[in-house]
Amino acid sequence: MMYSNLVLAALAHSSTVMAATMMVTVGTNNQFVFTPDTVVAQPGDMIAFNFVSQNHSVVSSKANSPCTPERNAVFSDFQPVAAPAGANNNAAAGGNGGNGGGKGGRNKKNNKRQTAGTPMFMVPVTDSNPMYIYCSQAQHCQQGMVMVVNPPAAGMGVAAYRQLAAQANQNKSPKGGISGGQIVNNAAGTNPPNGVLGAAAAAAMTPNNGGNGKGKGKGKGKGKGLLGN
Repeated sequence: MMYSNLVLAALAHSSTVMAATMMVTVGTNNQFVFTPDTVVAQPGDMIAFNFVSQNHSVVSSKANSPCTPERNAVFSDFQPVAAPAGANNNAAAGGNGGNGGGKGGRNKKNNKRQTAGTPMFMVPVTDSNPMYIYCSQAQHCQQGMVMVVNPPAAGMGVAAYRQLAAQANQNKSPKGGISGGQIVNNAAGTNPPNGVLGAAAAAAMTPNNGGNGKGKGKGKGKGKGLLGN
């Protein structure tokens, strides 16, 4: 009996020692990437998604349905991160082409929200099955912001998953909030739901600086004229 208890204790200690935390950087060098984009993890390991730039998310999907959350998907929610002092958000957002202006405006707003350290999404690995991950912000998934945990030896790897994602018609987020993991070091909280619906919503929320400028100019001119009269 005592021998059995010692064996069980040794096995438990061994599994604890062998467990590892796999670090994945989200938004490396202000780009739409997960680094690394392929991770091999064992049950009991932890994957730490460290958000370091802009405003991204971590979402899980089925292998053949990139940019669309699977049922009971892993979801980090959107995690805005302030840009370093002196960084040009509009230039970094230019990779979105037509969405660059809207994205730049959203990043400026995020700079005021995130004042503490960068958020980290801790996801426990419960099995050795493949996990396909994408970012559901704007068109980031279609632009290649995807990764695979435990890619199959004979099946869809990250390159094929990325190629399929480029053809997706929509980039969707799960309904509800954070699931499948826990956010740590997020003093600012996540974005309001309406602020993270994608490129169209971002563009609609972004002020038109040119229009505002004209409006202010006309308003001041008319006001002075009335006072003078």
